[in-house]
Amino acid sequence: MKLSFKTPAKINLGLHISHKREDGYHELETLLQMVSLYDSIELETLPSGIELICEQPGIPRDHTNLVVQAAQLLLDTCALKETPGVRIRLDKNIPSGAGLGGGSGNAAGVLMGLNVLWDLKMSRENLARLAAQLGSDVPFFLTAPRAFGKGRGDEMSAIQTVGKFKVLLVYPGFPIATPWVYQNLNLKLTNPQNNISILKKFLSESQVAELGKHLFNDLEPVVVQRYPEIQAIKEDLLHSGAEGSLLSGSGSTVFAIYDNPDCAKSAYTKLNKGNGGVFLTETVACFSEFWPDEMLNYS
Repeated sequence: MKLSFKTPAKINLGLHISHKREDGYHELETLLQMVSLYDSIELETLPSGIELICEQPGIPRDHTNLVVQAAQLLLDTCALKETPGVRIRLDKNIPSGAGLGGGSGNAAGVLMGLNVLWDLKMSRENLARLAAQLGSDVPFFLTAPRAFGKGRGDEMSAIQTVGKFKVLLVYPGFPIATPWVYQNLNLKLTNPQNNISILKKFLSESQVAELGKHLFNDLEPVVVQRYPEIQAIKEDLLHSGAEGSLLSGSGSTVFAIYDNPDCAKSAYTKLNKGNGGVFLTETVACFSEFWPDEMLNYS
């Protein structure tokens, strides 16, 4: 049996870090939004074992890959009379180490897909709780296309999606290691005026222009200091007519949001150098945009 589906990228419209927790993680608040840049996954049942096929260079195919960890986590969690196997074919379009949650979305999709293929009968809520063991962003991809995250980023609350808007993504061609960013974060320099509630208000009311004016990311100054080209990309995007521009997560991708679709298309044409690092996307409103009915109707 086979099952094919897509998994989306995400952006952080707001990211506030308040303090470092006793468990070593950082306490944060973030506003997450899925966008229409997708990886493709095909799952095929095997008698046993977990096999990952991915032709993109630089992508690990062993237990260090989150999709392999997701499959193994389900095997370890569910008491099955016979241990099933799976072959996972992964086609990557979302850059790795780019702050777009590609690997996290892949892992969430594999949890949902294997729930169907292996007939595990787990609810999406239970899968999301399990997903937190894989990484802070993974539960988001099982919660809603738009959500508020707190704690270490894994405590998710869905936010109703109203309108859509265009999002231009610019990947500068290099990844950034998330641990390095957090290690170099000076909490004394974060802006206490940054307010997620204001962003949630403008987002829920589809006030894209106001949303753009209030985008913030407490990790951005750390990254810009080391990589000044990030700031240069932001300025190019703002000059292109964007309502706002920001580093996504810990980077390295910079995104811009547009109230005017034609303006977004014009900016894409201007900034796209043919090297595959610029993506014109839009916000995702529902899971049916990338998951098939078998996955949506099962859990």
